Amino acid sequence: MKLPVIGIPCTAQLGSNGQTSVLNLPQAYADAVLSARGIPLLLPPTDDPLLRQSALSHCDGLLLPGGGDPDPRFYSESPHPLLGEVNFAQDRFEIALFALAQIRALPVLGICRGMQLVNVALGGSLYQDISLACATPVLHRQNAPRHATIHKVEIDPDSELYRLLGSAAVYTNSMHHQAVHRPGEGLNIVARAPDGLPEAMENEDGSLLLVQWHPEALLQTVPPMQRLFTELTRRAAIAAQKRESSAP
Repeated sequence: MKLPVIGIPCTAQLGSNGQTSVLNLPQAYADAVLSARGIPLLLPPTDDPLLRQSALSHCDGLLLPGGGDPDPRFYSESPHPLLGEVNFAQDRFEIALFALAQIRALPVLGICRGMQLVNVALGGSLYQDISLACATPVLHRQNAPRHATIHKVEIDPDSELYRLLGSAAVYTNSMHHQAVHRPGEGLNIVARAPDGLPEAMENEDGSLLLVQWHPEALLQTVPPMQRLFTELTRRAAIAAQKRESSAP
């Protein structure tokens, strides 16, 4: 049986010598896909629509990873003084990939920045800093190692996420300073932190699953997190089979 290919956008940045450009993606994302019996395909950023379309044509699913803050221009806001580092070109690339994935009916898993970017791509907005959302937030930017859990997340029992994790509450890691404000079209908030901030979103059929934490770093400490990646590759395999059966 052919294993599903999961596209993962990476970023271009200067290497340690300050001169050579390198492609960057934390290995944990690729390892999580491999552990779910999927083939990770790294997608370098490009402004060429034909190259983007061709690259995604080799993919059966899309994983949008964590990273910097989405540029507020994409949700029609001016930058707040607490806004972090942004990369307009990277945002444009990943939003274009997401749009193509939607057209091709590919399953999508968005992680941290990936959740925020999908929300923006679907017409939603963000709090540019959590301090703008609530007066007494819990700790969302932990100093502990990435594999450590820091706060509880309450999950809607009538959700795909609940079905996957099998629990109405989990402890997760947390490494973000922005949060979803207005949900994008077709997205439902299905999990929240104790301070009420959205921690997960999904669409009606579960083909879009978005989490604010980093499950790729929790595979050993919170084993049920593996199911998020297994579900992505399962849905990707089904999407691939449908395309193959409908091909002339």
